[in-house]
Amino acid sequence: MNKLAATLLLGLIVVTNDGLGQKNPARYFGSPILTDSLSTLFIPIMYNDAFLSANKIAFWGGYYANIVAYNYKADTYKKIFPKDTYIAYFGQDSYRHHLEQSSGRKTNLTKNWVFLLVKTKDTNSSGRIDEKDPSVLFAVSKDGQILRQLTEETENVVSFEIYEEMGFILLKIQRDSDNDRSFKNEDVDFYYRKVNLSDLSFGKPVEI
Repeated sequence: MNKLAATLLLGLIVVTNDGLGQKNPARYFGSPILTDSLSTLFIPIMYNDAFLSANKIAFWGGYYANIVAYNYKADTYKKIFPKDTYIAYFGQDSYRHHLEQSSGRKTNLTKNWVFLLVKTKDTNSSGRIDEKDPSVLFAVSKDGQILRQLTEETENVVSFEIYEEMGFILLKIQRDSDNDRSFKNEDVDFYYRKVNLSDLSFGKPVEI
């Protein structure tokens, strides 16, 4: 059995937290995503919806637990994040790619980076990670070897648009207006800010 086949078989067993032989594991592999045609596939680890509900974590769908970067040339792999978290699915509506919406391309991929919106913490101490906790923007190299956190948990990245031909992505960011560490509809202080694709540096806030 080759390493990838062994990895997939092991993953179907090990990514659960609840032991062997379950029909509905807490975590399972999703479909591989080609991020680097020279070497790399990203293989999402998915949450089981029943597990989410039972553990009072995130009671809605649309999130990966983690991502395995599989180098099919070297036949090696690693997890992107050291521990499981909540990573918004590739290609969700919150990822909109300017000029390439009909290309079929995954809309959070650029030439050098994959951009991820990740819920990392229960900032409002509700007892679970949910929609009122902030989404943090991460950039990961397309081979999965470099991971950089670009924003902090003090603000919520609502969405981003990629303008690759112009050399930047544009973030829409929500501030915590009442400083209660919870991002609600009542927090209506939003602004835009660009991130340069060349070096991941930030531009100035664009606000009313």
